[in-house]
Amino acid sequence: MRETFEETGIRVDPGSISYLSSQPWPFPRSCMIAFRATADDQDQEISIDPNEIVSAYWFNKSQVKQAATVPGAVMNHDVAAKALKQNPSLDVLIPPQGVVARTLIDDWLEDA
Repeated sequence: MRETFEETGIRVDPGSISYLSSQPWPFPRSCMIAFRATADDQDQEISIDPNEIVSAYWFNKSQVKQAATVPGAVMNHDVAAKALKQNPSLDVLIPPQGVVARTLIDDWLEDA
């Protein structure tokens, strides 16, 4: 809740926070923990702290569902470039299956 506000200026509804999953994180020998939460107000403006995060955006489910069809490790530059060349209408690329970030995204996409 604090991190979300510090990095993006978005206030989270404390009652909406729920633990989803975790995975080992190799640097610096840590653990990546995934929690789901809902913004207090759906119309909040994002205001990033450039010392904490490079960028942040709101995406709707149709944009993310389209990104979920892209196969492969899109964090690899060549894979990402190929995906964007094949489908220039992609608004976002998301992590591949098998990582906790993708688990969090897939859980959100499955929610009605």
